[in-house]
Amino acid sequence: MGPLRTVVLVILGISSLTFIALFGRLPVFSYILHENHPLVLIFFLGLLAIGEYFFLPTAWPWMSSIHKFWVPGVVILPFVLIYKCVVTKSFITSQNHDEEMKRYPYDRVLFHPGQRCRTCHFLKPARSKHCNICRACVSRHDHHCVWLMNCIGANNYVYFLSLLLSLSVLLTYGTLLGYSLLSQTLQEIVPSEYQAAMKGWKMYFNIWAVVITADAKIGTVTLLMLMTAPLAAAFLVYHTYLVWAGMTTNESAKWSDWKCDVEDKLVFKAKRSQIPGAPRYMDLGDQPWPVDSDQILVLDDEPPADGYILSTDSNFIKYHSRPGAPVDGWERTDSMGDIVNIYDLGFWNNLKDSVGLPVRRKW
Repeated sequence: MGPLRTVVLVILGISSLTFIALFGRLPVFSYILHENHPLVLIFFLGLLAIGEYFFLPTAWPWMSSIHKFWVPGVVILPFVLIYKCVVTKSFITSQNHDEEMKRYPYDRVLFHPGQRCRTCHFLKPARSKHCNICRACVSRHDHHCVWLMNCIGANNYVYFLSLLLSLSVLLTYGTLLGYSLLSQTLQEIVPSEYQAAMKGWKMYFNIWAVVITADAKIGTVTLLMLMTAPLAAAFLVYHTYLVWAGMTTNESAKWSDWKCDVEDKLVFKAKRSQIPGAPRYMDLGDQPWPVDSDQILVLDDEPPADGYILSTDSNFIKYHSRPGAPVDGWERTDSMGDIVNIYDLGFWNNLKDSVGLPVRRKW
């Protein structure tokens, strides 16, 4: 069990470093996570390259022709996509600012007109966010990825989604391939009477421990892929959900705040067509946004009363006076289902918009 213990400790060490890189709060990792430091990217690339270096030369002679056809593409594609994710920027600059202002309308729920970036000193386009690590405003900001030393936004989200898919395929395919090769080793080195005794858990693990230590390179990498495949798949599922819901990682946090306000009974809704002076959404010119909404929301502990003035750049109310007479047309919002997300165009249009393809216009 000595060699197997070493294998398990190595895998647990790598898994711990991966977990800390994602969620750690230690000072050294805090520094790395809050600066565009290459250590995490180097660790990521090294993990892929070293695993493939140990696995492929040993496994290649035992692969069938169909595996030899597919494996090179499955192995190389993640490196290509990592490169594209790293070098493709979604920064908003003075040169493309006018174009970015026309990319999305303000929904006046999550994003409001008239707000300026205090660092970049220009109006913030809808769905954008300033990244303190990249030191730039990012178009359709999703999140800053420490693994890629870059923000994921409008221009590289397609590569990021593709990377998650390719990593999920690589790790799942590699795990199944490794299991197939280790099964061959099991048939060769384990007598049939011991194979028949593998019905019990203790005997099962003991025999597989012998197999893994007998074929340490394939066994170690297979175990590592088995442990990390669910993580890559979970990220892929989460971002698939975000595409389905028509939002980004950044926006999901904003919607969580609204959910708390709805649960606290602080959100009131009315139809813009019934409220005098209610602001209209920004017109995008020749290509109007496919989804419009007649909703207008305000945050307050009481429904709007006589004397209120709607702010022109947010969902807040400015009162000249509040005599206490509620205004008709306002109803308390009891469910997030009552709030329209104008960026949700349906799954296929959401997917097309996420990867930079034109979406179908409805009006």
